[in-house]
Amino acid sequence: MRDPLDGTFQRSSNLAAPSRNWAGDSVRDILRDCERQGLLDELRHALGVATNNDHGAMRAVRDLVYELAGAKDRDLAVDALIYATGVAEFDLLSLRDYASKHGLSPEGFRQHVLAVQHRLNLPPRPMQHSDAD
Repeated sequence: MRDPLDGTFQRSSNLAAPSRNWAGDSVRDILRDCERQGLLDELRHALGVATNNDHGAMRAVRDLVYELAGAKDRDLAVDALIYATGVAEFDLLSLRDYASKHGLSPEGFRQHVLAVQHRLNLPPRPMQHSDAD
């Protein structure tokens, strides 16, 4: 079996390798030295430890791709996603406008948005019921 740390930290930068005996160092000392050398990401990779942000971002991207790839009407899926995430607040279109764009009733589009929010585990956002009437 190959040692996971056998050459992982070889960098092409001008940083000098630490000239100390690592055997007597505590984990904190080693982490501090790796941080000074700019090697924390490489250490995480070598140890197979991913940060929560990386995992969360990858999951979000994967969920969005599945949502769009599985949609029969991708234009509708994109607009529902825009509305479900709140990005529509920066657009000129209301729920009623999005609905008419896709030949749906406002309530039908609202239900589609709620389904997208549920599938992607998005927090609910306020949607005017009067806008859906």
